[in-house]
Amino acid sequence: MESITIETGDAENRRIDNFSAGDRAIYLSISFISSIMLVTGRLLTPSSRGVGTHQQLGFPPCLFLHFTGVPCPNCGMTTSFAHAARLSFKSALLTQPFGLTVFALAVMSIPLSAYLSFRKISWNRIIYATLADRFIYSLIVFYIICWIYKILTMKFYSAAYN
Repeated sequence: MESITIETGDAENRRIDNFSAGDRAIYLSISFISSIMLVTGRLLTPSSRGVGTHQQLGFPPCLFLHFTGVPCPNCGMTTSFAHAARLSFKSALLTQPFGLTVFALAVMSIPLSAYLSFRKISWNRIIYATLADRFIYSLIVFYIICWIYKILTMKFYSAAYN
């Protein structure tokens, strides 16, 4: 079995194994989960309040919002995703920008997983790539910025959202 060694930023060598059945299973799982998310998002009716769409899935209202009056980091995420699944991208962006980002990642992950599987590119090669860390850190920073945006747009929880 041939293997590839790459140099990481911290000068430690990491071994990257060849493409395996496990890699194919990971890519199929990503595609399956993304497809389920997209279908579910399309079946949901986005809440006009900008929060609460997740309750259609049987989840309780956001306790963080209820008790603090401040939206949690995920408030509006399902609503935004449902707007995006209906191709209402402006509404998705205005509701919760990170929800639109999650939608875009879900859409892109399906053909990307098929491509990576077809090209037999191992999952380890993807997750140990130098740009993967930057991508994850950028997503975390953007997630926090989107939470601040949601707080500012909702101002604070009012009786209208009860």
